[in-house]
Amino acid sequence: MKPLINRSAALLAAGLLAAGTDAFSKTTEAQASDIRGTLTFAGDTEIPKGQVKIYIEDTAIKDSTRELTTQIHLNSSGKSKAIDFSVARPSNVQVSPTLRIIAQLQRPDGWLLAQGSTKIKSGKPLGIMLYRTMY
Repeated sequence: MKPLINRSAALLAAGLLAAGTDAFSKTTEAQASDIRGTLTFAGDTEIPKGQVKIYIEDTAIKDSTRELTTQIHLNSSGKSKAIDFSVARPSNVQVSPTLRIIAQLQRPDGWLLAQGSTKIKSGKPLGIMLYRTMY
């Protein structure tokens, strides 16, 4: 009588299972590399109307490459007390004590209204509080 599973079929199945597991873990790593958080405005008031620019900066770099290429732009309607965001972490950047995520709120004409920042913590949602800019 012939066995239902021969050695070559078992090895093929094990190889496919290992390849599938590796592909799944790479997908979850990519999802975990997103930096997520919430923007709020000082005094627990509504975030003013304008455009929010969120980017990653490495404070250890002292030249013009300090601001990393990843950035997003969000619009604030002026009616919300909190805005959730997600920024893709560049693949060549590791979490370090010198990495910060910065948010700047600007009017449509480019005038800076508020800004805030926080250090990036691995795997935890961030909270950035925007403080009114004084001129």
